Amino acid sequence: MKTQDGRLYVISGASRSGKTAWTRKATARAKRIFSWDPEAQWCDVAGFHKITTRKMLLAYMAKPGPQKIAYVAGGDLKAEFDFFCGCAMYAGRYVEGLEVIAEELADVSTPSKAPGNWGILVRRGLKRGITIRAISQRWSEADKTAVGNATDFVFFRMSSGDDVRYLSRKTKIEEIEINALVPLQYVHMDALNGNISRGKLKF
Repeated sequence: MKTQDGRLYVISGASRSGKTAWTRKATARAKRIFSWDPEAQWCDVAGFHKITTRKMLLAYMAKPGPQKIAYVAGGDLKAEFDFFCGCAMYAGRYVEGLEVIAEELADVSTPSKAPGNWGILVRRGLKRGITIRAISQRWSEADKTAVGNATDFVFFRMSSGDDVRYLSRKTKIEEIEINALVPLQYVHMDALNGNISRGKLKF
């Protein structure tokens, strides 16, 4: 059965620049969301359930229908992220389409190929109808697989010149435009057609 392809958003910006707020607005109408929540932000959003164990995550993984979960893991974050991504891939492929939010990716990936189940999710998830919102302050320190497979880039103000140069090279967005952003301003490029738009978050 053919499904509608998902999208992969690469979202970048300094702390408090607007990344998570933009993502909250963008997913407000989504019915099924799995969020990797290392800083326990999404678990406080209305409608989300806080998940703290693998057993709980496995139970939600197998459930169809509307649900929004935030996985707040402890211990080895890279191992827990790998487990989370495996569950998200299963839930989106075999149960029902969903959106995946992955925060602070530089903490659980590297600048090389996306590791383990995250790599599988990024490479294979879109054609299974999974939409991924990959968020990091430092994409020069996160994986190149997500950047290479992105359908959309959303940039907020960045604190690192390395990140500005890196992401400008990967897109058609000029360094000078990224450097001119102030908090809550963003630039969005649809990588499938090259269209660039600009905006500012309003609350």
